Amino acid sequence: MKVLFVNACARKESRTLELCRYFLEKYFQYHNDVQIEEIKICEEKNLLPLNEERLTLRNQLIEKKDWQHTMMQYANQWKEADAIVIGAPYWDWSFPSILKVYIENIFISDLTFAYQENGSVGLCKGEKLVYITTAGGNAQSNMGFDYIQCVMKELGKYQCQYIQASNLDVIGNDVEKILEKTKKEIEEFVKNW
Repeated sequence: MKVLFVNACARKESRTLELCRYFLEKYFQYHNDVQIEEIKICEEKNLLPLNEERLTLRNQLIEKKDWQHTMMQYANQWKEADAIVIGAPYWDWSFPSILKVYIENIFISDLTFAYQENGSVGLCKGEKLVYITTAGGNAQSNMGFDYIQCVMKELGKYQCQYIQASNLDVIGNDVEKILEKTKKEIEEFVKNW
């Protein structure tokens, strides 16, 4: 089984990244037949917003069904993953903007989804996705995860799950205790994911 880890953490000392690494480590312990592939989207040089020039190129590639072009690399990687782990810090009620750019680059008509008579259908083979985040304040309501759930309905039949550690910057809160509690939740979660 192939797991794609979409790392949207800009900082190496990110608490979200810490939880993601813990998740992947524990997941591998329970499911050692997996191959984990990581993409650090904050460091990707080819991951660019879609402007007019890039949209024109994308449309030409779709028309020719040129799925081997470098512009299609992210969509191909996503399409082939059996499971997705997204690690994205909770920024401004959502996630870092690079994650939106990434999503724009995986939404490729006839590759990751297709239009049909009754609407669109997802073409990705993945079945499950977990979205991991941390927040200085309260991340119970996360428009970023809400958006990701909607995206997943267009790309395939994903079961989406949400793991978060909140209130890490609230004065008086024990950050290590909150993270340890979340890690215990993760350890139980990965057994059956």
